[in-house]
Amino acid sequence: MGASMDSAALKKGVLAHASAIGHVDSKGMIPLPDYTAINAAIGHMVASVPKNQVVDVFNAAGDVVRKEEVGAYMKSLVNSGDAEAAYKAFWEFKDVVAAAQR
Repeated sequence: MGASMDSAALKKGVLAHASAIGHVDSKGMIPLPDYTAINAAIGHMVASVPKNQVVDVFNAAGDVVRKEEVGAYMKSLVNSGDAEAAYKAFWEFKDVVAAAQR
């Protein structure tokens, strides 16, 4: 999948990550604008790849981890309402990326 990514989108993603690393605070956190830039860059990177390749990567993850166990475990670490809101936002983000996909 990475080899199929648009090189300009990939470069923007790398630069967004590099910039964020320079802004890590004493708690190991980055500012919201950096986080937003990283997520936008990832969206553009994924959208530049044919959908069948993205689906193949998603499906391959099931060979490594059990999706139902990972989700339950991750949700147990945070406030349930926050986890549900993040999950909903992730799926909305997925739809935006898919709409821009080639």
